[in-house]
Amino acid sequence: MIIFANSVAILTGNSNSNDTMFTIKYIIVVTVFLFLLWGLSRLVTKRHFSTLGERNIKVIERIAISNDKFFYLIELDGVHYLIGSDKSGMTVIDKREHLNIEHSKKIETQTGAFFEQLKKSVRKRETENHSKEDGDV
Repeated sequence: MIIFANSVAILTGNSNSNDTMFTIKYIIVVTVFLFLLWGLSRLVTKRHFSTLGERNIKVIERIAISNDKFFYLIELDGVHYLIGSDKSGMTVIDKREHLNIEHSKKIETQTGAFFEQLKKSVRKRETENHSKEDGDV
């Protein structure tokens, strides 16, 4: 606040101006300062969002399993990854080269291409585990 008061006093040429003029000039300086901050924030935001569009990795979907456990469906250079995340780290669960997902269509929470692929992957792993167990017996 003192910075603004000093800058207004310098702009007026004397520090003994009446209170009304001082208040008006103070409001003008604060308004200009806030306008400059707003313009700077818009500039930074535009630059940030323009760089986001150029990234090669996309988080297609994120599903919370519990407070600290999540499933992520991520696309990186045309390859889809199903990743599990918890407190201890992240684990790649599955990787698919060709996954049919309609990006324009919003996927419901319990249906859709993601869940169908997840079910297929879980069934495949279960059958592989059962066949390994039967082979060992």
